[in-house]
Amino acid sequence: MYLVYSLAFTLGVILAAPYYLWRLGRNVTSVRWGERFGFLPPTIQQAERGAFWVHAVSVGETLAVVPLVREFQQSFPERKVFLSHITPAGLAAGEGRLPAVAGRFYAPLDWRCSARRALRRIQPAILLVVETELWPHLLRAARQAGARVVLVNARISDQSFRRYRLFRFFMRHVLSGIDRICAQTSLDAERFRGLGARPDAVVVTGNLKFDAQPPQLGEFTHLLGQTLQKTQRGPVMVAASTMPGEEALVLQAWDAIRARHPRGLLILAPRHPARFDQVAESLTAQRRSFLRRTALATSGLDWEPRVGPSEILLLDTVGELAGIFELADVVFMGGSLVPTGGHNILEPAYWGKAILFGPHMHNFRDIAGLFLQEKAAVQVQSAQELSRRILELMDDEVARRQLGEKARQIVEQQSGATRRVLEHIRELLKTETPLHPRG
Repeated sequence: MYLVYSLAFTLGVILAAPYYLWRLGRNVTSVRWGERFGFLPPTIQQAERGAFWVHAVSVGETLAVVPLVREFQQSFPERKVFLSHITPAGLAAGEGRLPAVAGRFYAPLDWRCSARRALRRIQPAILLVVETELWPHLLRAARQAGARVVLVNARISDQSFRRYRLFRFFMRHVLSGIDRICAQTSLDAERFRGLGARPDAVVVTGNLKFDAQPPQLGEFTHLLGQTLQKTQRGPVMVAASTMPGEEALVLQAWDAIRARHPRGLLILAPRHPARFDQVAESLTAQRRSFLRRTALATSGLDWEPRVGPSEILLLDTVGELAGIFELADVVFMGGSLVPTGGHNILEPAYWGKAILFGPHMHNFRDIAGLFLQEKAAVQVQSAQELSRRILELMDDEVARRQLGEKARQIVEQQSGATRRVLEHIRELLKTETPLHPRG
């Protein structure tokens, strides 16, 4: 089965390569290709046996695991921690939130030789994989190298579950060798067992994302807040992590909102950096009065005459959105008016903000369901309903504050997953295996 998987994976890489090279464009030289084949950078020195290798795909997974990595560093100061990612945005998030790890790199493509090459350099006692990155060769090579394999914040979406069930025989082999699967919910745990994971290896520890803390307010958020106050701009709507086709719907809603609140400001934050220019071109074509975040000087000296007349601020940077939520009166979480699965609503919840999202939240079904059950968020079905519900909240400060306070309370009540996962890591380290292949 692994041979069949290798052939299929290789074919997939070959077929997808032209598209990704086209998307990279001029940035093709910045990909750090060697790391994709397991050749880690020279800055990552050969580690002594016993390191932690934490693999977090992109921004969301990285932010979720930040408190856990910090606990590793405090509880096991003698062990090095290495962090790997798939996306540049994930790497940037790791650099910003976890600057003190022993090394960071792009995870190797899932060929046996690439995985083994990286493992020989890292020498991990624990390979900790965040959420659902089930790379068969990497997991198998880690076990053979003597590392314990742990999935944390583990979840299986409805779509992934249907796909994995088609290959249940192979998935049983992949999952049966995982030492601990720390699932977000009992439903996720049930699905992992149903796909072949050892029942005693699956535990429910909760969602690590409830333990993630928002960053300290950066200089940009501070200066922008001052500028909005001086220019008497408000209310502020943040449209976060919008996806292709969604900006048009948000702008449709925004036109209705701004008709009643002409001093309002829309902060528009597309999900992927590759789309920043595309969204800017679209705004220009529509003759929108907008300002790009990257056009603002870091000193803040010229901000008032530039922010003052702009109806939209295009957040075309990575890493500043989490702080920007603090300035919002209402937050719309993107990826939900179009069928892409939604995005994490916990960051605005930390700030106690009124949160709205669309009908497509299947990637965050449990969090979204909990917030709706507790009346801590509002779900809308269309751009028209989005504008109507936001206008209701903008006109009712008490209702807006109550909605945000309920959201904050949920975050506080659901915390504790980091502690529970750490207990399982300690237990596995008590039976740490010697450095030789396991069968």
